[in-house]
Amino acid sequence: MFDKAKKIFDRKYWKKGIAALAVLLIVVGTVWWMNRPASVALNPDIHDEADAAAFFSGLDVTADLPKGESRNFDGVPWFKAYEHKKTALWFDPKSGQVAVEDKSNGKMWRSNPDSAALAKDTTKGLWRSHLESPLVLSYFNAERTLIKDTNLKEFPTTVKWQSIDEGVALMYVVEELGFQFYVEYRLEDDQLVARIPELGILETKESLLMELHLLPFMGATLNGTEGYLLVPDGPGGLIRFNKEGLDLMNAYNYPVYGYDWSIPVNTPSTRRTSVSYPVFGLNSGQGGYVAVIEEGAARANIIATPAGISTQFNETHAKFVYRRMYNQPTGLTSSILSYEKTKPYEAVSVRYIFLDQKDADYVGMAQAYRDYLMSHRKIERLNSNVKQSPLQLQFVIGAGESNPLGEKLRVATTFKQVEEIVQSLVSQGVTNVEVGLAGWQSGGDPGNLPKRFPIEGKAGGKEGLRNLIADLRVQGIQVNLNDRLDSASSSRNNGFSPDSDGIQSIVGTPLIYKNAADEIIYKISPVRNVQKYLPDLIENWKGLGVESVNLLNMGTDLNSDFHPNRKISREQSLAYSLRMTDTVRQALGNVKVSGGFDYLLGHVDHMFDFPLEYNFDLIVDEQVPFYPIAVHGLVPYSSGPANLREDQAVQFLRDIEYGAVPRFTLTYEDPRLLKRTSYENLFSSQYEVLEQQILAEYEALSKTGVRDSFITGHQKLAEGVFETSYENGRKVRVNYNEFPYQGEGFTIEPMFYQVAEEGGK
Repeated sequence: MFDKAKKIFDRKYWKKGIAALAVLLIVVGTVWWMNRPASVALNPDIHDEADAAAFFSGLDVTADLPKGESRNFDGVPWFKAYEHKKTALWFDPKSGQVAVEDKSNGKMWRSNPDSAALAKDTTKGLWRSHLESPLVLSYFNAERTLIKDTNLKEFPTTVKWQSIDEGVALMYVVEELGFQFYVEYRLEDDQLVARIPELGILETKESLLMELHLLPFMGATLNGTEGYLLVPDGPGGLIRFNKEGLDLMNAYNYPVYGYDWSIPVNTPSTRRTSVSYPVFGLNSGQGGYVAVIEEGAARANIIATPAGISTQFNETHAKFVYRRMYNQPTGLTSSILSYEKTKPYEAVSVRYIFLDQKDADYVGMAQAYRDYLMSHRKIERLNSNVKQSPLQLQFVIGAGESNPLGEKLRVATTFKQVEEIVQSLVSQGVTNVEVGLAGWQSGGDPGNLPKRFPIEGKAGGKEGLRNLIADLRVQGIQVNLNDRLDSASSSRNNGFSPDSDGIQSIVGTPLIYKNAADEIIYKISPVRNVQKYLPDLIENWKGLGVESVNLLNMGTDLNSDFHPNRKISREQSLAYSLRMTDTVRQALGNVKVSGGFDYLLGHVDHMFDFPLEYNFDLIVDEQVPFYPIAVHGLVPYSSGPANLREDQAVQFLRDIEYGAVPRFTLTYEDPRLLKRTSYENLFSSQYEVLEQQILAEYEALSKTGVRDSFITGHQKLAEGVFETSYENGRKVRVNYNEFPYQGEGFTIEPMFYQVAEEGGK
């Protein structure tokens, strides 16, 4: 049984504390007034269950059989809901299943396996009934003792329908549990869009919806054919059909945009690359699809299960989480398991883009996703007048070193030394470069964030930074300031209040993390950033002549905020991230971000720490460059710092193969100077040591000449040998082997690369 929190109030202290409380309220009120929120639309939960009930009561649905064109599937009449140029949408008004027909070949993309396929499956029990349900859900029972999985077959379900533009809407009523679901199925440009609107879920009894799997078996395929599931693991991962050794494996099941750290998880955290794009796909060997979560991605998990783990079918889908479990502390060392009490009223939707057999591989899926980004998200391709993106050089200026007597600043590179290094590279032909500065603020990194000014004097101060920016601008070299808009140090007198400005977790504590130097860092609420910090910061940047910044964490972290005065969901936090990014970009002209969260595409000018390495999960058979193929030519990207690669040779070739721009993190001094700071892991950064590597990678970058060109192909020529093709005719080949590869008219040296120009070998 889950205990409810109880407030304990001892009356005997009331009279003694009344005067002190009055004084406290005056102080708090004054502080609030001085920091009162500006006029910002928070978009709080504006709906409740009464609104949902009114929505459902207003639906014009019926359980009668449709009168339109019908066809017999598995001995049951299905009805045509809508027809487009190449496809037709069908539905079964009794089971609520749907299917999309490819009119060119008659193939049916069904929400659930047909009877012939089900007859070959040996699954028993609950999973067997899952296979026949268009929705699978988990719910908290009325007694709050168990969370159960179920579906629309396990409990008597009434299905009603109504025609809508381009499709049909189905209402599923599970009377015994008190759940009602309203799902719209539309055929837009021959693509299926399954959508649950904001008010499309109603709870009428004591059971609480926890999770909902939308079309969990769409296109599910038995083993026997060659095929695979595409998952958004790093740059992309394939889970092949006919897998063996499944006893040691679990299904792929990870949240889009990583974990929400405002809700404490019950499992140990592990270091892994977060899912950066809400995409999954299926190649059945005779065609396939790529699916994009259009709405609700911030509360979704991508699920992919090969045949043999749960059922005999290979399947992938999106799961939407409506309530989460967490540990609520009840003392210093005790806690109880609790749950989110309210259900969000946010729309969720998934778009299925169906592909012919010739376009159903991961390259075709990536190209379809690119087309989606350009047509639906209106993301424009890069300027064709710029043939190559600049080499990225990030300089560590200074960092604070904690000691018993306080914090001591360690300056690793002055502004004058930055210019000296850049001029040295320019004299050797490195002209296409951009400079980033980290730890430029007062006290270095992390300093006294969110207080940044004055500029650290030991590094050169305000004038030194302005001169550096101006001098390099004359040479066409852009200087970027690295900044963590979302972070505040635990030091005092920086204008930050954890209670009023920090993100609050669901258990009522400030959201914090520890950096590499074991220092506590607070997370600033994106709402307070927009209201309180960002406007002044932008004006200070402009006063320095800054024309671009690198926003760290913007594309790697996404958290909700449970502060009672400004509660926002992850979806709302996402909107604030875009607002901050757009505000900075409009003010300065250019902005770059760390990470690769796809919602930032079209809003930023470069992505660094881009996900180019998968997580080595046993379930994933092969890494593929799905995401790089999709976005190359739309945004430049870099992986981690080249000087910090775990395997220099392999990861350098990976950058070349995937079209990434090299990036270095540099210091003038020996990085051992920073060993007791937040840069203690910076084991190799001294410029004089890395100079030749920088020159070599700049040469490699200059050879490719594919900045604005779309990737049109990627293939394995042999084991350890890959070829990436671009629309401008160039081919980039890499050889990861210790011996040369002899191709048709060309040779690739061991552990090296080759660039073939248009028409060349």
